[in-house]
Amino acid sequence: MNPAASTKLAVTKSWLRTTLEHDRQLYCCLFSRDGRFVFAGCQDGTILRWPLESIEKAAAPRNKSPKTKTPVPRTILEGHTTWVSRLAITADGKRLVSSDLHGNLIAWDLAAKKPAPAWRVNNAHPGRPGDPGWIRAIALTSDGKTLISAGTDAIIRLWSVADGKPAGTLDGHRGDIFSLAVHPDGRSLVSGDIFGTVNQWDLSKRKVVRVLDAAQLHTRKDNFLADVGGVRSLAFDAKGTRLACGGMTDAKSNAFCPGHPAVLLFDWASGKQTRLLRMKKGKADDGPINGLKFLADGTLVGQGERLHAVCSLEFWNPDDGKVLHVIDTPSGYDLDLHPDGQQICTPVWIANGRSGNGRHAKPDEYKAHFGHVRVYQLTEKPAPAPAKT
Repeated sequence: MNPAASTKLAVTKSWLRTTLEHDRQLYCCLFSRDGRFVFAGCQDGTILRWPLESIEKAAAPRNKSPKTKTPVPRTILEGHTTWVSRLAITADGKRLVSSDLHGNLIAWDLAAKKPAPAWRVNNAHPGRPGDPGWIRAIALTSDGKTLISAGTDAIIRLWSVADGKPAGTLDGHRGDIFSLAVHPDGRSLVSGDIFGTVNQWDLSKRKVVRVLDAAQLHTRKDNFLADVGGVRSLAFDAKGTRLACGGMTDAKSNAFCPGHPAVLLFDWASGKQTRLLRMKKGKADDGPINGLKFLADGTLVGQGERLHAVCSLEFWNPDDGKVLHVIDTPSGYDLDLHPDGQQICTPVWIANGRSGNGRHAKPDEYKAHFGHVRVYQLTEKPAPAPAKT
């Protein structure tokens, strides 16, 4: 870790800056490149955009009762018809790209007050007969010109960010692809699949140049009906010397897929695994680690998932593998780092008090679960301003 870079960061003193609420589950989240907005992809097919400045004002109302809740204004982007699975923003911050679980892609121009689709590709990942072809991961090349998408059809597809036209395919997996990450040097792509295979691709040659073994994150027993686990998240450190692969090990069944949350750390130069990280509060019946980010000082943060229960957001020192800090959170499905390097956001699952499972309920009486985006500040909380006399 780099002590000089940690003078402003204080993960052990992290605090919840704000909570953004929605009446449906949220599956992914993202900060804008200028740090002014938070985006979230929703179960109901919408994308929500909150302005951080308005969030701050709503979080500190003046001359109002503490019980008075000021609504946070938001913009709703409509275009998908099912779960929005992933979000990505170009380096110049001008275009947002979103994917969904029916295999569709939409690009949005962010300059407009209410962004509208610039282009869309339906059935970008056709899937198999009866399978909508889920898109589980998207990424952008460092020059912002090419969109990379992957999902249940086991094929990585390339697209022009300018107009959405196909720009090629990368074929080298034999199962669902869950995660993508572009190396900081911009020349390599890594992709992780259900079997724990992590392919390193040379983007200029468009071929696999190395395979990293993360098979610990995959389980298939004789009594299983399906494969369980996989590489659910990928993250490089700032220098590109470390690669983190998130998921779970030792799944017990494929009913609710309980396992043991884990992160595998790889040395990028050698391609060898250097550590296996566990969550301090992780249990053997938890789900995978769905979001990973390296902070400027080298600290690794990960968001976990546990079915219908409280999970945790945890911080590791990758040099010795020790957990530095734990924040109790509901189960989460993604994680993003603010451009200032001092805030993170994560979309979490909030139960509405009933699951409907095994109960008789009319469609108009059935309530969906809720979603929150939680924004955490990774520095010490400032002292409150002295009261005016």
